[in-house]
Order: sequence, then C-alpha cells, then structure tokens
Amino acid sequence: MLFGVLVFLFPAAAQTVVPNPALLPPTNVIPPTVTAAMDDVGGKFFGTAPDPAKTRRYYIAAEPQLWDYAPEGRDPVCGKPLPPPVVIKRTGGKIRYIEYTDETFSTRLITTPRLGVLGPVLRGMVGETLAITFVNRTARPLSMHPHGVKYDKDSEGAYYEPKPGLGAAVGPGAKFTYVWHLDEHSGPLPEEPASKGWLYHSHVNGDEESNLGLVGFIIVTDPKRARPDGTPNDVDREMASLFMIFDESGLGEAEKEAAEYANLPGNPGLPAKPWAQVQEIMEQGERAAINGYIFGNLPGLEMIEGERVRWYLFGLGGQVDFHTAHWHGLKVVEEGRRRTDVVELLPASMKVADMLADNPGDWLFHCHVAEHMMEGMFARFTVHPRGFKSARPALQQPFFGLRDAQASLQVKNAEARAQGASGKDGVLALEGTLTVFQAFSIFTQTITVRIGEKSVSFKPDRRGLAESGGVTFRAKNASQYGVVYGGLLEFEMTMKGAGWFAEFLRAAKVESGLPQKGAMLDIPLSLEVGKAKHIATARFRAN
Repeated sequence: MLFGVLVFLFPAAAQTVVPNPALLPPTNVIPPTVTAAMDDVGGKFFGTAPDPAKTRRYYIAAEPQLWDYAPEGRDPVCGKPLPPPVVIKRTGGKIRYIEYTDETFSTRLITTPRLGVLGPVLRGMVGETLAITFVNRTARPLSMHPHGVKYDKDSEGAYYEPKPGLGAAVGPGAKFTYVWHLDEHSGPLPEEPASKGWLYHSHVNGDEESNLGLVGFIIVTDPKRARPDGTPNDVDREMASLFMIFDESGLGEAEKEAAEYANLPGNPGLPAKPWAQVQEIMEQGERAAINGYIFGNLPGLEMIEGERVRWYLFGLGGQVDFHTAHWHGLKVVEEGRRRTDVVELLPASMKVADMLADNPGDWLFHCHVAEHMMEGMFARFTVHPRGFKSARPALQQPFFGLRDAQASLQVKNAEARAQGASGKDGVLALEGTLTVFQAFSIFTQTITVRIGEKSVSFKPDRRGLAESGGVTFRAKNASQYGVVYGGLLEFEMTMKGAGWFAEFLRAAKVESGLPQKGAMLDIPLSLEVGKAKHIATARFRAN
C-alpha cells in the first residue's frame, strides 16, 4: 500500500502526516493502449505474423453479465436454505470472457455448464501458436494476460510502467489480437501428465478484474502424447475448478482503506463507515465459490465408471484464498507425483490431478477449510455406472475447447412424421437451444429458418410465438415481457407441409420412398437471428 511505501522511504514524515486515501485523487485511471479508432494493431509475434498452419484462432469478447451464484435458489447437496446474505444478494454484476464463432463477433458459442464463470478454454499442443482476437464491449480498459506461454511485450496483456505493450489496456470498443506461442517450456515435462493448465485473466487492475469474473485457462498438450485432435491420450475426460472467494460487498478500495486508516495519527478525514462495519459488510459479501457457484449449484461434474479423469485445479484471490480441494469417495494423483484426496491451492495456483473413476455414486467435492465449506464452497460430482448413456451435452463433451464439439445451436428431440395418403406430406418437429445476447428481446429480431433450399422468415411476438410459411415457433424461456435472460434461447419448432417434407427428404438424401421407421437422418439446419447465423446438423428420428 502507499502508506507502507511512505513509511519505508520517509519514516519520520510518514508518522506525522498520513494522507486520507478517500481524499486522494484516483490513482488507477489508466489510459487505453489501444482505442476503437486504431482498429486491430495486434496479430504479430515479435514483429512477424504467425504461421497460419500452426495457429489456432479464437474470437473472444469481454461483456457485462449479471451472474447468479446459486441459480437453483437452494442448497441441493445439504438440503438447507441459503443463508440470509446470499438470499438478499444472490447475484452480482460481472464481466466475462465470451467466445464467438468468427471475426464478425455476432454469433456466440454455447458455453460448457461445468465451467461456470470461467471463460473459454484455449487449447493447443507444444509448437503451436494461439491467436486471440479480443474485443472489449465494456466501458473500462481490459486485457488478456496469460500464464505459462511465450509472448512479446505487445501480447503480454498487463499494464505497468514504463512502457506497457499495445495489448496492456484495450479500451472500450477496441479490438486487439494477442499472439501466444506454446513453446517447449509451456508444456509438461516427460514425467508429468500429458497436459498442463495455465490461467489467463485481465491485468489492467488485475485483482479487481479477476473478482469481476475475467478468468479463463489454457490447456497445453505434449504432441507426443496427444490424439489427432490435440487432446491428451492419457485421459478420457477433463474437469476444471477455480477455487476463489468473490467479493460482493459493493465496497470500493478507497472506502475500505479510508476505514482502515481512520485512526492513524495525523489523519484528518473520517470514513463514511467505521472499520467494524466495513469488516461486517465485507464478510457478508464473501461468496466462497467453485467456478463461480456456491452451495452445490455447480452443474455437470459427471463421469462414467472406468474413465480416466483429469482435473485442472486453479486458485485465485487474496490472502483469505488458501484452499484445499477434497474429493469424497475417490483419490487423485497430483502432478504425476503423489496419491492423495486433498490438493492444496494458493492464489494463482495451477495444478493437475488425475483420477480413476472407479467408485460409482454421488460424491462431495469441496474446500476443506472449515469456514469456506460453511460459506458454500462445495459441489457434487457423480460417477455413473459403467455403460451409462446420457443425452446431456455436458456429459457428451468430455474435453474442453474442441472446435468440432463447440456450437452456437444444439438440436434435440427432432422427429420427422410422414402424413397424408401419399406419404409425401409430413411434419418436422424439434426442440433446441441457441445463443443470444444477454437480456435478449425476442420480439425485436427477425428469425430465418432454412433447410436445404427452403427458408422462411418471421418475427416472434412478445410471447415468443410466431407462425409463418408452415413454420410454428415458440421461445420456451421468454419472460412475460418477451425477454430471454442468460444468453441461451430455448425453443420448439414445427415445419408442416409437402414443401418442407420434400426438402427434408432431399437434404437427408432419401432418393425414393420414405425413410424406414426409426431411422436416424442427419440434415443441415440453419437459424439466423438478426445478424447471428447458427448452423447445426440436426439428427431426426423417422416416425
């Protein structure tokens, strides 16, 4: 702190004159290093564009979001009500890293539920390069600073004097492409597991921005121990957990310091709140979370008996963030060195723990620091019996960040039913989920549905309903005001008539007659919502 520096440099003066931090001008006003008017001035690695054949491209935006720490509204693990401070303030304003499909930044990718508040997973193999085009859609300078990888000054993503790089503080509305190389020192040692996890986060006002949720991680795999898609060949499934206590007190740093310094000699100012009250407010605002969820609300920690599961474990936060990750019912091997069921984590810890899922059941996963466990730092993980089958995407996608597993549109429960005497008429019925912006007003955007050569456009009403050209559409999760919250639109849709059915058969390559009952037919489906284009392969069951 400033006071400590003054005492060290000028001990006598510091004891007689102590400035009131609340009366000082702000010291954290940082000028952007890149502005919207500059366009993208990044994309170089020590002055040279990276080899496209060895580069993985990502498109990530920083966007505000209202985060719910306990979306179930209860504690599903212990069966207890949430404590009063959480009931009063269950949500908090966050800024998150959001991944998009391409450079237009119009179509979001669906996030993996078990990642929670964590941003997109960036992955690659030793020898490859990551190029991340970052757009700042907030009102403050932000950045992306990585651990563990190699970068030049412009791609460091951290602001400090004397000469910050171009990507140190990306201004509001600005764009910058970071280039990070995965050299041999970014990957695991031969005696370590085949992949490592490294954090990335905003580093303009780093501590404050991590608390806002601007955190994600990078997976680097040894190419000698990798599958063709780049995933480590020594495991079958990946999990990740960030142990961190978020501050939802609403107190700013100046207000905390004003109360802390109030009784020092020579301090003329009085704080707005006494120190005891500030401490009480801070304690009530603590959210001891795993991936941003508390009291057992983290979803998707599921695996199947016999699978080899890799846990990427991370810790962030302040001096209270000493955590001990503990699994009930199973054990792990930490960093390939020791067998345990508790792994110690400090702020900025990045560890790998490998588990053999050999004990089916529902098990507790929690921080073993007593106060943290009481404050809700626990979740439930499930080992399903061998042979278990699930249609849930969270269980279907065992590895993070794979392009062929990522989508902006997911289709489920799709059926095709022939009708009429000739059988050439029919009905296509499906349910699905697609990405939209936060607080999306369903009645403001035109939606276009396309199968093959046939398409129709319509605009839903405030109830989320629309009917046009043989298509009936309903937004299942629109509020009474026609607003979809949370970034995901759940819908159901039917397409009726000979035209739609004929196009369906053509797209499914059914050359003559009708498909056999029970047959599974894959066809391309497109949904355009405003400027966002969602494309998926829909698997229809013929009935």
